[in-house]
Amino acid sequence: MIVLAADTSNSTCCAGIFDGKKPVAYEVCNDKRTHSETFMPLVSRVMEQAGMSFDQIDYFAVCVGPGSFTGIRIGISAVKGMALAAGKQVVPVSSTLALALSCEIADDQGRNTYFIPCFDARNKRVFAQMLNARTNEQIIEENAYNAYDLVHEVKLMAGSSKPRIIVVGDGADTLREFMDEAGVRAEYAKGAVILPSGIAKAARIEPDLIPAEQVTARYCAVSQAERFKK
Repeated sequence: MIVLAADTSNSTCCAGIFDGKKPVAYEVCNDKRTHSETFMPLVSRVMEQAGMSFDQIDYFAVCVGPGSFTGIRIGISAVKGMALAAGKQVVPVSSTLALALSCEIADDQGRNTYFIPCFDARNKRVFAQMLNARTNEQIIEENAYNAYDLVHEVKLMAGSSKPRIIVVGDGADTLREFMDEAGVRAEYAKGAVILPSGIAKAARIEPDLIPAEQVTARYCAVSQAERFKK
């Protein structure tokens, strides 16, 4: 099965084509321009590198959030358009799951290892979840969290077992402040980003193929405009 995996949900955007687990072509963009300017040209380059047409794609996979409200909408709209035009279905993918699956465990040494993939949501808040790094079992559900509250849940989960906790993504600095205060030991990889391979892996784990028109965003929060709307 050939999948086109794509993401615009956070600071970077990316796209890649995978034939099963085999990467055919992919690209990650950290351009400071908006995703509305960079994403479709990036997809065109990936398609050209792969030497494929959209008719050859079996399905699309796209990150539906959480993350940047505007970024999420750009990616979903673009993928919906491509999928509808090609008559293909779409697998909606969690952004935090895709981030976790974009990372690999180094020097695990048989320990219980957990990923906390997280994105900065401003005002000491993060979009995050907690996963078993070996099995991908969800330990703390994906949501928008006050950093203090999430760290409290992590501390309760860890107890006295002293698991290896790896915090990945641009929300790492926000969590680190509260993890240090709570005495929770962790490793931090704030430079980790969503890769096309992580999206493709997530789509294989949760292959919920749906018609393109049914794809919806998972914001996990309301926008600032909605919060202040009277």
